[in-house]
Amino acid sequence: MPSKIYFGLLTLFTFNVNAQLLTLSAAENFALQSDPTAQIYTAQQTRFKAQAISSSQLTDPMIKLGLANVPIDSFSLTDDPMTQFSIGMSQQFSRGDTLALNANNFNLQALQSVQLSANRQAELKLKIRELWFDIRFTKLAQEILQKNQALFKLNVDNLYRQFELGYKQNQDLINAELELAKFDDRIAAFAQQEQALRGQLLSWIGSQAFGQLDPQIPEWQASRDYAKQGQVVHYKLLANHPQVLAAQQAIDVAENTIEIANESYKPSFKVDVGYGHREALDMTTGSARSDLLSGSVTMNIPLFTGNRQDQVVIAATQGKGIKKAEKDLLLIKFNGILNGAIANFLNTESRLQRYQDTLLPHAKRNTEASLQGYQLNTNSFEQVIKAFMDEQALELEYHQLHFQGLKTLARIRYFQAL
Repeated sequence: MPSKIYFGLLTLFTFNVNAQLLTLSAAENFALQSDPTAQIYTAQQTRFKAQAISSSQLTDPMIKLGLANVPIDSFSLTDDPMTQFSIGMSQQFSRGDTLALNANNFNLQALQSVQLSANRQAELKLKIRELWFDIRFTKLAQEILQKNQALFKLNVDNLYRQFELGYKQNQDLINAELELAKFDDRIAAFAQQEQALRGQLLSWIGSQAFGQLDPQIPEWQASRDYAKQGQVVHYKLLANHPQVLAAQQAIDVAENTIEIANESYKPSFKVDVGYGHREALDMTTGSARSDLLSGSVTMNIPLFTGNRQDQVVIAATQGKGIKKAEKDLLLIKFNGILNGAIANFLNTESRLQRYQDTLLPHAKRNTEASLQGYQLNTNSFEQVIKAFMDEQALELEYHQLHFQGLKTLARIRYFQAL
């Protein structure tokens, strides 16, 4: 009954879902397209590029308007020949190449945001792949249990007929019916897990999460081949990982900050230009007096650098050292995780081979022998049930291990940025 309820709910969710099988790559694309984090990184890149343009410009020029040398006894603009209207403009120039370096700083941060966006996409693909394989296992487990339930029911029906003929005991029939009833609960438990997992997938790809999944299993041969190489140092591979590239961009930003700090040893300039117009006439000739033009250059010279410029350079240099250490730690961490993933994958492959070669064939033969022995009255029915359930458990363990291996392979692909 619980399984019937679940399938009713599943039908409710899938009434508007396309009947076409949903592939893993399609699910990944759905998730990437609907991920709101992509908008954040796109906005960050646009912001950094705009700041790069803004920070590369000179400061706005200053304009000065005024009156000079106005006599306070008459406030006349024509009595004193020194009285003048003045207009001036000043422009500040930054030290050395500071403006270009400031722009480069924001451009580097924009590039870092691109790498962080790529890493987010890789993480999301890994999440979708893990959910996908978990759903596939729970779905396959239900199918295995339903198949075994049908096979077990045939045995129960046969046992019931033998009981009616007086060949078998009532206790055997009761035990058989009990085990048969347990199948529904096991199926319902896996159905519950499937529903919960699809609910998680729903948040990433929408109602497609409750559609029928493509049973095709990806080969991912490049990742399998890399895992089988047995390497323990993966720095060459990891150097191209988006998160590591973002860490390198942080180092580049710190290096650029050092260059900006070194520019502080250079002088900055300020240029002033003024024009003065005089209304008063020359007292001797009666002609208009000449207007005045003035100009000046102000220079900021860093003479005492010990407590200012030197400290800025020291701080910037230490900042670069911190970023470099963070990248080194990230590489060490990723190398360790990747080694663990490769070891898990290879061990899983070995265990799967053992299941195929030994455990599953032996379990099947044991079940057949137990059933034959029961029919010949040399085994108890409890032994038949135990053999049947052991075979079923091994089959479920095999498939669970298979999908766990695929999840581990997906993690290896994350570090390959695939």
